[in-house]
Amino acid sequence: MTLSDQNYISLRGMKIEMYWDGAEKPAVQAPLGDFFCHSLGKMCTFQNAFFSSPQGSSFNCIIPMPFKKSARIVLVNESDVTIGVYYEVDATLGDKPDEQTLYFHSYWRRENPTTLRKDFTILPEVEGKGRFLGCNLGMIQDSCCSNFWWGEGEVKVYLDGDKEYPTLVGTGTEDYIGSGYGQSLFSHQYQGDVSS
Repeated sequence: MTLSDQNYISLRGMKIEMYWDGAEKPAVQAPLGDFFCHSLGKMCTFQNAFFSSPQGSSFNCIIPMPFKKSARIVLVNESDVTIGVYYEVDATLGDKPDEQTLYFHSYWRRENPTTLRKDFTILPEVEGKGRFLGCNLGMIQDSCCSNFWWGEGEVKVYLDGDKEYPTLVGTGTEDYIGSGYGQSLFSHQYQGDVSS
């Protein structure tokens, strides 16, 4: 997909929703840009295992999103600007998902501003079977805290009933995104940083 206008208004003012098999609650609901990894209302050139924007002007996603009978993808323009949308949705015919087939879900949240020294929750507690495919993090450092670096916040993953202590604990956000010792521009299949 691409848009006739690729500014902050179109990236954050448009919302994407996805519904599987007649569900009333969307399995995906996020600002269009953020869902396609263009965080903070800014376009960038990148690629990873599931999303890409080779020239920083497109929205590409190759995640399989199986359904049994119906799928509905909705774009909602919540801005006052008319935005042209050029899109393609590819589907296969004849698939026979069984009861073990999992539906695709995406979770978006924003915390602005965050609270100093309080954990930022990337994904809240969820129940049931599933596989975590990854996340896209967008961050703007508060100008009041220029002497405080956000990167040492370790990423914690609580699994299968963990309460006090998580199963997985990282060494810092910069290590989680595959960089270490600060950030610079890089794009990789499983991690990357598009900060300037």
